[in-house]
Amino acid sequence: MTTHRIKHAWSRTAAALAMPALAAVALAQPAYATEAKGDLSLQLRLVEIGAGNGRVGPSMTGVARIEVFVEAFRATKDIQLSVLRPDGSVWTAKGNRFTTGRLAWSDPGGEPQEPGADGTTIPDRGAIRTTIVVPLEGADIHEIVVSLTGLVDGNPIATEGVVRAVLGVPDDKPVDDGIYANFSLKVKEVK
Repeated sequence: MTTHRIKHAWSRTAAALAMPALAAVALAQPAYATEAKGDLSLQLRLVEIGAGNGRVGPSMTGVARIEVFVEAFRATKDIQLSVLRPDGSVWTAKGNRFTTGRLAWSDPGGEPQEPGADGTTIPDRGAIRTTIVVPLEGADIHEIVVSLTGLVDGNPIATEGVVRAVLGVPDDKPVDDGIYANFSLKVKEVK
């Protein structure tokens, strides 16, 4: 009987000691912190694709609305954004070089950021965002490369990202549900 009482008393003591620790973990509020992923980090998100005129094929047109989010570890000045093709050539629309024009940048909270004497700037461990509208020509899977440059302490810094915009054709991107990944195969008949 003595052994049984000791085991029972020990389990009550262990439970009493564990309860404050469990309560502290359960009541603790999560701490969120943001930190740039590198000296200059660029994240792109395809917001929508709008189809323009023309039937499916080479004459089809449309636009891709892309959200651009930039984080900087150190203060970065003179932020410049350009749109390129995957081979590094400039993005063209109707045979002309596409430029984004003047962009409306804002901080992560949505507060507008006006360019200063040093152009568009990002503070230390800061972030800015904007939305660009890129014209699309022809039914295709368009790979849009967004290149970003800036100056840190007078030294150039650059990064780039890519987004896919599917216009008028089936998307060949795999569908992954976490268990299976399905993708389209083009099968040629062998004779």
